[in-house]
Formats: sequence, structure tokens, C-alpha cells
Amino acid sequence: MATEEEDEVEWVVESIAGFLRGPDWSIPILDFVEQKCEVFDDEEESKLTYTEIHQEYKELVEKLLESYLKEIGINEDQFQEACTSPLAKTHTSQAILQPVLAAEDFTIFKAMMVQKNIEMQLQAIRIIQERNGVLPDCLTDGSDVVSDLEQEEMKILREVLRKSKEEYDQEEERKRKKQLSEAKTEEPTVHSSEAAIMNNSQGDSEHFAALPSEIQGS
Repeated sequence: MATEEEDEVEWVVESIAGFLRGPDWSIPILDFVEQKCEVFDDEEESKLTYTEIHQEYKELVEKLLESYLKEIGINEDQFQEACTSPLAKTHTSQAILQPVLAAEDFTIFKAMMVQKNIEMQLQAIRIIQERNGVLPDCLTDGSDVVSDLEQEEMKILREVLRKSKEEYDQEEERKRKKQLSEAKTEEPTVHSSEAAIMNNSQGDSEHFAALPSEIQGS
């Protein structure tokens, strides 16, 4: 039975991963991120605009996922189970699922948007370098802009991976505590059964021990 459930979860994870790699998902998501990311920066304070854009993104993700899940017959419970399964916690799956997780987690969403903004800035800077051979002074200010942006991108990526690992560890700890709790609940039942058997055995022994006296009295 457990194997059948694991096979079903694996199928759901693979199906969702396939959809998230495909154009029906990636094109509208990428278009949205590229159009909206330019207002995002790496400052700790989040602006009201960020929240509004996140809500728009969440609605887009829900619309795309609902359409796909309905098409192939995956219900919400199956989807949630797949997203929290160990198969979804690998580095590869985390990278694929990041846009989905970003719909529910503003921290991941903001990091994703800042990262895309940096990527587009890097791309624009490299195009200018290729065309002109050097960057204008107004873009450099005596510093290596490309290197600075790349370092910032790596910092954001490390933060996202750290958060994903923490969430995975918390989920595993929750499961472990639940298993321990269930095991403790079952123990009294076992002990009670053993005590009942011992009491019955003791009662039978006393009964048989009393038989000779009764027979003698008769």
C-alpha cells in the first residue's frame, strides 16, 4: 500500500515538474517576472508596490496551476502532498518549484524578482560592453559593475537555498515528532493487553489451585 502511495506521489511530482518546464507555464511566468522585476531592489524595506505585484503573481500562478491540474485530474490534496514530499526537496526540484513556492512566500518572491532584475542589468551591461568595447564612466564610477552585480546575485541565491533547507529541516522534524507521538500513544494499549493476559493467567492459576480443596471438602 505504501509503495502505491509513493508511486502516486512520484507520478504527481514528475507531472508537475514536466508542466513547469513547459511553455504553457514558463512563457507567461517569465513574461510577468521580466516586466515587473525592474522595480525590485535588495533593500530590506518592502514597498507597497511589491505586495501588489506579488498578489498579481499569485493570481497568475493559481490560474495556470488550476487549469493544468484540472486537465490531468490531480486534486489539491495530491498537489500539496507532492510539494511537501522528499522528492520535491531535492535541489533540482526546489529550483523547478521556486516559482510556485514564490506565490505563497513573499520572501522567495522578492528574492526571485531581485535576482531577475540583476540578471537583466548584467545582460544590458554586457551588451553595451560588446557594442562599445568599454562601459561609459557613468556606469562604472571606478568600480567593476559586472562583478558587483554577480556577487549580489550569488548572495541572493545562497539566501534562497538556505531558506529552502530550513523549511525542509523543519518539515522533517515535524514528521519525526508526529511519529514519536503516535508511537507513545500505542504503547499504553500494548501494556494494557499484556497486563490483562497476566491477570487472566493469574486468575486461572488461583482457580486451579483451589480445586483440590473443593474436591476434598466434598
